Amino acid sequence: MDEEMPEGLDGFGGDDYDEEMGMDEPDDLPEGIQKEIITPAESEWRMPKKGDEVKVHYVGTLTDGSKFDSSRDRNQPLEFALGGGQVIKGWDLAVKTMKKGEIAKFTIAAEYAYGEEGSPPEIPPQATLVFEIELLGWVSKDDLFGDEGAIKTQLKEGSGWRTPNAGNEVLMSICTKASDDSVLEEKIKVEYTLSSGTLGALSKVADKALENMKKGEEVSVKCKKAYFLDSHPDGGTVEITLHEMYDLKDVSFAKDKSLMKKQVREGEGYESPKDAWKVKLTVEVAGKSETLDFTAGNGEVCDALEGAVLEMKKGERAILTCSRPNSCTEPRLGLAPSGETVMVLELVDFEKQKDQWELSEDEKVQRGQDRKEVGSNLFKQGRIELALERYKKVMDLFNYIDNFTEENKAKAKELKRLCDLNKAACHLKLKQHQDARRCCNNVLKDESENRKALFRRAQAAFGLYEYAECLRDIKRILELDPDNREAKVLYKQALVGQKEEDQKVKGMFAKMCKGIASPAKANGAAERANGANGAPSGEAEKEIE
Repeated sequence: MDEEMPEGLDGFGGDDYDEEMGMDEPDDLPEGIQKEIITPAESEWRMPKKGDEVKVHYVGTLTDGSKFDSSRDRNQPLEFALGGGQVIKGWDLAVKTMKKGEIAKFTIAAEYAYGEEGSPPEIPPQATLVFEIELLGWVSKDDLFGDEGAIKTQLKEGSGWRTPNAGNEVLMSICTKASDDSVLEEKIKVEYTLSSGTLGALSKVADKALENMKKGEEVSVKCKKAYFLDSHPDGGTVEITLHEMYDLKDVSFAKDKSLMKKQVREGEGYESPKDAWKVKLTVEVAGKSETLDFTAGNGEVCDALEGAVLEMKKGERAILTCSRPNSCTEPRLGLAPSGETVMVLELVDFEKQKDQWELSEDEKVQRGQDRKEVGSNLFKQGRIELALERYKKVMDLFNYIDNFTEENKAKAKELKRLCDLNKAACHLKLKQHQDARRCCNNVLKDESENRKALFRRAQAAFGLYEYAECLRDIKRILELDPDNREAKVLYKQALVGQKEEDQKVKGMFAKMCKGIASPAKANGAAERANGANGAPSGEAEKEIE
């Protein structure tokens, strides 16, 4: 009998109940096992899982109270792999319901112990057994690939809840040891991107091990040849420590990855600054460091800092990489347009303002007016993306206004109308023509003859090469305002565009007809097609004259 097994506990169970171990919920014990908690765990919430190396003290008795075994009497805790069939079936099922420090009494029927034969002379046939078990602790182990080729053992618990995923960048230490425990290579605090393959033959094991690790966690992975270095056929061990997880985020307004923030130190809590909040941000760039105080969203700093600060938490430290020079032009830091700019940011503090839901309707209207003015000033400065964000924030204030007074309801509707028109102008500047058209349609639903909305919708249609739509809106504007010079210019531009499109259609139709008819017939068909397509443009040209 194995000296590490308690007397009478080994030799029962095995592979025949592995499936049951995997299926049972932690507290879902069968009828043949009754549990009574004697001393609950003080603060622990985790429970061991299959494969973990658990350590317990126990006292085993029959139902008449006679003791047949005790680790306490030997002053030697028992260690075994949970769910591996090294102990009786009832133990594997019972211990996985326990928490560290818990003491519980388990009454285990014969079918989960020694069955019909028992284990003479201590345990009679068909005996129900009673065990008092204390779970002292366990070492977490994982079979990373399910083939026992890479077994991960947790050496130190991590903190928090976040774990890295494929593509995430981490700061880690990795030590590779041969089967005789000699160190082959050690890298201290190196940056690594999961799934990048930059660790060579060890990348697969490192990626899999890191997937479920938390900050500060240390693990050891015992690897067979298939998961280790080719030069070491006996396999070896890979030890990994996860120091930091770098959260990489696109903080550009356009979400075009021109402004990427890499978090290198987590901040406090969950809240980030919002529009119109006062913030204090330390910026390190080009060998200089300066702390800037500004109001978020007002344009007091460059767009790069405006975008980044809204995605930071107090105390967070991050590396900001800006690939669009005009976004990181900051006179207060002496930054002028150049190539790629890298800044190190730390959000020192922010002054919280009232959240949207805390505002009265009067305060919402006032804030909407103030932020609309900020957006308009930014637009005049050519800071279109930042202006657009301000208009969006104003619109968000008035998602629901049914409970407003009639006066405030009218003010809110007017602000929404103005912001939709201004948003359309921003979208046109950014060549986001579909978005511009949607904003104009919002206005035209209530004001079908709004000339600004009609004109900007016509501009959007022109940008989308939809000249017929453009001409229709321009006609309506000229009916309302015959002397509108901008409309006349756009009208002529749309006519030229329409004619160019007609020529393209004529050419394509002619080529198509040449393949199925004689040249004469094809030319005649093309002329007829051209006449049909060109009629609206000709009529429109007469009207503009």
